[in-house]
Amino acid sequence: MRVDYPRIIKESEEELKKLLKKEKDVRKYRKIKAIYLLKIIPNATLGKAAERLDLKYQTIKEYWREYREGGIERVSTLQYKGRIPRLSKEEFERFKERAKEGFESLKEMQEWIREEFNKELSIKTISYWCKKLGIKKKGQTFEYQER
Repeated sequence: MRVDYPRIIKESEEELKKLLKKEKDVRKYRKIKAIYLLKIIPNATLGKAAERLDLKYQTIKEYWREYREGGIERVSTLQYKGRIPRLSKEEFERFKERAKEGFESLKEMQEWIREEFNKELSIKTISYWCKKLGIKKKGQTFEYQER
């Protein structure tokens, strides 16, 4: 069954062009471009659009699903599906508060997290979060510093 994309897509070709011109984020631009191509390509298919954008069919299919569910507004908003954080916001806050007192080492932080939250984080992950949260080594201890 062939889908008549140009008829289903509510926005005009000109409206989509305007959105493309003003969009700065590459990922949003790519999503809007996919919808634009489905609008303008004669006998458009998801496969043709994927080929033109050098994307996987599954990616274009996801963009189309987003469009069907929420229109161009949904397509032009980013929804990252990244990894769920290992620590909740509350746990991060407690970790920052504890870091104000200072830690002797990353290993000590790892053990504190294990005891306090019953979670296993690698030293690499803890180091990453220290950098992200502004926890720096001061002399012999790691301390959180307000930015």
